[in-house]
Amino acid sequence: MNKFEYIKCFWNDTDDETPVLLFYEVDPENERYARRMTEVFPDRSVRRAILEEGFDFVTEAPVPTVDEINKGSEFYAIIISREEFDSVYDAEKYLGEITFPK
Repeated sequence: MNKFEYIKCFWNDTDDETPVLLFYEVDPENERYARRMTEVFPDRSVRRAILEEGFDFVTEAPVPTVDEINKGSEFYAIIISREEFDSVYDAEKYLGEITFPK
C-alpha cells in the first residue's frame, strides 16, 4: 500500500500563464502537505516543483482532500495512481486531457 495519496486536479482558468492541471503527491500522515507537485499549462508544458533545501514539502499549506476540492466550481480533483503521477512528473509535455471536466 502506498504511503502517499496522488491527486490530479483540474483548474478551470482561462489565463495562458496559469496551470490547467495540478498533480500532487500528498503525505496524509504529515498534515496533507505535498512532497512532489507538477503543474501542466495550456500549451501542455510541465513544470515540477522542486524541494528547497531544508524543506520536506513543496506546498506552503496542506492539500485539501478530493471531496473538499470538489465542493467549489473552480477545481475538479480525482485520485490517481502513483504510476500516473510519476509519468507526468517525469514528462516534458503532458499528453493527456486538459479540458475541465465539469
